Amino acid sequence: MPLLIDGHNIIGSGVLENISLQDENDEELFVSRLKVWRSNYRGKITVIFDRGVVGGASRELSGGGVEVIFARDPQEADDLIQGRIHRRAQGLVVVTNDWALRQEAKLYDVETWQAEEFVQRMNRQRGRPATARAGTQPQRPGGLSESREEGSLDDEGAESHVSLSDLEVSEWMDLFGPSKPVAKRPPRAERRPPSPSRAAFSRDKDALRKRLRGKQRKR
Repeated sequence: MPLLIDGHNIIGSGVLENISLQDENDEELFVSRLKVWRSNYRGKITVIFDRGVVGGASRELSGGGVEVIFARDPQEADDLIQGRIHRRAQGLVVVTNDWALRQEAKLYDVETWQAEEFVQRMNRQRGRPATARAGTQPQRPGGLSESREEGSLDDEGAESHVSLSDLEVSEWMDLFGPSKPVAKRPPRAERRPPSPSRAAFSRDKDALRKRLRGKQRKR
């Protein structure tokens, strides 16, 4: 589908990241962005800017499937866009937030995209999240923001992704419930058996005492 873009209207809408009407080279920045998007878009892109010093097509900016046209004033830019709407090029899409131009396109059954929709579509073509401005973060299903950088997202199958019902938890605890704590026994005093030498010495000592007592009795 060929795109006809109301250049300064889209830049002034504030949906383009790092591009605004306050930039001295806003047209060049926008055209560069369009050429990047055009690498993944099949249709031709024509962008019309107003307030051009010299009217007509820009050979310096045009190229890469993007045609750049400058009008001398805003009124002439609207006239150029309306003229193309009236020709009803097959599959033409007019990209603008201007209410009058959108109504004109509607009368001629020409499709229109507003600025935010245009940026979202172009980003999808490149396989990027459909964010319009810096600082806006697309939301994933479940409210998870994509602001977390690569490598910080939880891997599928990790504990944070496991969800068990109360019944499953109950069955799991019945089968593999926490083991009963083992009571610690108080430390036992180490008891060593008497060595053979000490036992023999005790026996000899007792026998010696008996012999001495016998001798004393005989005297």
